[in-house]
Amino acid sequence: MGIVPVSAIVVGTMIGASIFVQPTEIARLVPSVPGTLLVWLAAGVLTLCGALVCAELAAAYPRSGGVYVFLREGVSPVAGFLWGWSMFWSAHTGIISASSVVLARYVAYFVPMGDTGVRTTAIGAILAVSVVNYIGVRQSGALQSVVTIAKLAAIAILLLLVVWVGKPAHAAAPANAAAPSLMSLEMVLAIGAGLFAYGGWHQVTYTAEETRDPERTIPLALLFGTLLVTGCYFALNAAYFYL
Repeated sequence: MGIVPVSAIVVGTMIGASIFVQPTEIARLVPSVPGTLLVWLAAGVLTLCGALVCAELAAAYPRSGGVYVFLREGVSPVAGFLWGWSMFWSAHTGIISASSVVLARYVAYFVPMGDTGVRTTAIGAILAVSVVNYIGVRQSGALQSVVTIAKLAAIAILLLLVVWVGKPAHAAAPANAAAPSLMSLEMVLAIGAGLFAYGGWHQVTYTAEETRDPERTIPLALLFGTLLVTGCYFALNAAYFYL
């Protein structure tokens, strides 16, 4: 895989339903326009720092496995084993399950179905993506690129609609309210909620061996991907407050 499909993996794994859910939680904790935008910017900077660290590790250990390899080589084989065990049994599998259920519930909005239909649709989505991943990295990368383009297109359409038909609602939020300190509990909790929407960028390192020139490609993909997602999230939240 080259720089474009790898960057698509970074963006595709980061942008998800959470960007349409987490803004409510953040605005509840930090009810001001400057404060909320500062949260998304701070979360993006923290994500970029983590991505750059991960990029350096990927360049040093360009082998499939990602964080598992980093922990095994940098800490101990036990740390790598515990990471892989937790990812397989709870973390990644839980995220896959949650995402598939969200997808199925959105489908149910257009195609009426009961709980059994939602569960069947969720399981079918997991199986379908698993089949594509099993076929090969090129095929799964192509699917990721298509889905990522669709996500970015949806965000772009939303922003264009705001510019085209949106009218500012100046009383929607206290725009002149001072942003809380970065060390306040509310701000820390809000940044934590924002980081949830930025998650997934490290997964690009899992297929380092199958990436063309991984020492160069993965760092650039992580850099471009996190910057693009940060820009999208900041613009979306600015649009929300504009309306």
